[in-house]
Order: sequence, then structure tokens, then C-alpha cells
Amino acid sequence: MISSAPLQSPLPHRHRTIKDRLFSVPLRFKIMGLAVGLIAMFGVITNIKVHTILNSNMNTILQEESISVARELSSHSKEYILINDLYGLTRLLRSTVENRQEIRYIFVINNDFRVLAHSFVNGFPADLLNQDGFSTLQEQTLPLITTEGVVWDSLSPLSDGSGAVRVGVSETLRKQQITTFLRSLVLHTMGGILIALVLSVLLTYIITSPIKQLLDATQALKQGNYDCIQTQFPQDEVGDLGLAFNDMLRQLQLAELDRQDKEKIRKEFLQRIISSQEQERKRVARELHDQTGQALTSIMVRLKMLGKAGQTELNQEIAALKETLLEEIGAIHHLALELRPSVLDDMGLAPALEHYKDQFQERHHIQTKFIAIGLEDKRADLCVETCIYRIIQESLTNVARHANASHVSVLLEWRNNQLRGIIEDDGDGFDPEKISEERLGLYGMEERARLLGGTLKIDSEPGEGTLISFNLPVKCITECYE
Repeated sequence: MISSAPLQSPLPHRHRTIKDRLFSVPLRFKIMGLAVGLIAMFGVITNIKVHTILNSNMNTILQEESISVARELSSHSKEYILINDLYGLTRLLRSTVENRQEIRYIFVINNDFRVLAHSFVNGFPADLLNQDGFSTLQEQTLPLITTEGVVWDSLSPLSDGSGAVRVGVSETLRKQQITTFLRSLVLHTMGGILIALVLSVLLTYIITSPIKQLLDATQALKQGNYDCIQTQFPQDEVGDLGLAFNDMLRQLQLAELDRQDKEKIRKEFLQRIISSQEQERKRVARELHDQTGQALTSIMVRLKMLGKAGQTELNQEIAALKETLLEEIGAIHHLALELRPSVLDDMGLAPALEHYKDQFQERHHIQTKFIAIGLEDKRADLCVETCIYRIIQESLTNVARHANASHVSVLLEWRNNQLRGIIEDDGDGFDPEKISEERLGLYGMEERARLLGGTLKIDSEPGEGTLISFNLPVKCITECYE
């Protein structure tokens, strides 16, 4: 089936490919190309501009020189014509041409445009008299196109009006001089390009060398190697980049160590949870078997004996059975409360904690104070209440086991859809970073709070007691758990 999607022109893709190729050129070639390209472009523009200016100036100079020589010779030629010394005039004209290489020819004409004297050795070319524009004896300068190039021909009349002098100045010599100068300028430009190339190679090495080190460090970092910090960088922006990269590596090293440490704690915590679950099951099974099972067996034996007992013995056995049943009911109730307090589900967090506080105080003989603020007629999500209950339960258990405290206080406050709590004791205190036995329990409390979008902080110092504070939202953001 042919797709109905509109066809796209391949031209944009081609453009993107060319652009990608340009951007994929190594940095050192970009810098060298930029330096050499700028020098070359500047050199080409300079040569063209100089060539244009020199040609323009050359034409002006040649015109001025041609008319100037014509005027000078017209003033000298008058004397030779008055005495009819044409031989002397010819020698003057040829001497002038020999002494000034840019002058191609000179000749003198009368009013009838007849040549009186000229500088040509092999005869006068008749075509010079047939040039358009020289029909009158008025001062003027015209360019003549010859086989040797452009010749600037100037006519200057004699002061007495008896004739005129014409001087032809060729641009060949000037062009040769300009060509020589431009060739020298091109050679200097090429020398500048060569110097720019050498300097750009040196510059690219200075710039790309630390960048190459950063690239190698990045490649090593991708492989998980954090011990590739470079220390030698130039004192510029690239050096600042290297220093920033070093700082990033150090932070990554610390983050990786912290992650590994937390991963180790997490694994130990999971193992401890699994082990605790199994130990709890063993304890429940042992208590059910040893205590409840023996009590029920004892009750069964006594029931059998009731049939043989007299009235007085019957009353005593019935009273003993009642006492035994009450003890077992209390033991089973206590076991059920430890596994899951029903008052937490039925009446809420504050009553459950108040009940647990009374049991804790009675069992461990530690003065315990519980204060609840703002929880009247309010219920948080069940998972949040369970989390707070377990955090306070774990905290009080740690106090009883390790703190050697005489007083402990628990404060719980509902404020702005947040449940904030503080557990503080006057016990021995500890360093949370150095005590490994309780670390998993502390980590478990932190994880409980973090999973529900809350925070938990532990402040303790040896001999200063312990303060645990937490803050949780009243609405559960994840699945409920025990």
C-alpha cells in the first residue's frame, strides 16, 4: 500500500548534510582555514584595489607627462624653426626620447600638418597623421591604441601658431613597474599566508591540546573512570573550562561514592528486612507453639479432669481455666498489636500512638511524653499514618535498646497539609556516620519518609541525646506499604 503522507523534497536533507559536514570539520582545520582564508581574502582585495588605484593614477600621470613634455618642447622648437635648423631640432627630439624611456615618439608639424622633424630612426609612420581628433592645432591629449599598447598622444601648439609638437608617452614601462610591484605584493601576501598558517597551527595546538585532554577524560568518564582529572591548563577560557571539568569530576566522584555507599546500605537494608521478616515469623510461630499451644493443651487436660473432680475442685479448676484463657487472650492481643495495631485503622494515628506510648512506658520504664497538635477529627492517608507510626515505633525501639535515656518526648503536628514530628531523648547520643548497627534502621526510616515525598533528619552527638525530625504530606503519593 502506498502511504498517503506528503512527499518531502530531498533538498533540505542535502542542505543539512552539507551543513553537518561543515560543522564536522575538526577544530584545528577550522582555525587554520579561518586564518589563512582571512589573510588570502585580504591579500586578494588589497591586490585588486592597489591594481585599480595604480592604473588610474598611471593614466593621469601619463597624460600629465605627455602634455608637459609637449609644452616644453614646443617652447624650444620655435627657435630651431625660426633659423630653419631642422637637423638640430631632430637631434633634440631624439635625445629627449633616448633620455626618457616612457616617451615613445616626438614629432613637429607645421600649419599644413606636414612633419618638420621627428624622433623615428627608421622613418616616420604616416598613420600618426591620420589619427582622428588631431584635425586642429589645439592643445589636447588622446589615447592611441597601438600594437604596443596604449600611447597617450599630446599636441601642444607653438607660441607663434606656426605649428605644433606632438608627444607620445607609452604606458608599457609604467605597466611593467606596476606588474613588478603587484608581483612583490603577491609574494608578500603569500608570505603572510605562510606565516598565518604556521601561527594558526601553533594556535590550534595551544587551543586543542587541553580540549583533547578534556575529550580523553570524557571518554574515560563514559567508561566509569573518575580518576582522570587533568591538572595542567592555560590561564584562559579553556583553562576555566578545564577547572570546571575538574570540579565536575570531583563532584561525580563524591556522588559515585555516595551512590555506592547508599547502594550498599540499600542491599543491607533489604537483607535486614527479609531477615527481620523471617525472624518475626519464627518468633510468632514459636510463641504460638510454645505459649499458646501449651496453654491450650493444659486447658484440654484440665477439661478432662473436670469430669472426675468434685464440686469444690470443679469451681477451682473453672477459675484457673478462666485465668489461663485471659492470659492467653492478652498474649495474643499483644502479639496482634505488635504486628498491626487495630486502633490505628479504627481510631487514627493519635490514639494509636498514645496507646503505644503507654505500652512503651510501662514495658521499658522510660518517661514518655506524647503531644498531638491539630489532629483532632483529622485523618491522613492510611499509608502516611502507617509510615509515621513505624518511624516513631522504630525511634522509640532504638531509644530503649541503645540510648540509655530516662526521658523521651514525641511531638506530632498537622500544619498546612503537612504532618511534622519530633522525637527527642536525653540519652547517650551517637555519631550517625560512625554507628553501623543502627544505620540500617535509620536508613529505613529515611527511606519510608522519602518514598512518601517527605524528609527525615537525624541530629545527634555523643553525650547530647538524639533528635529526629520528619515532615510528610498528608496525602500519599505512592503505594501504601507496611
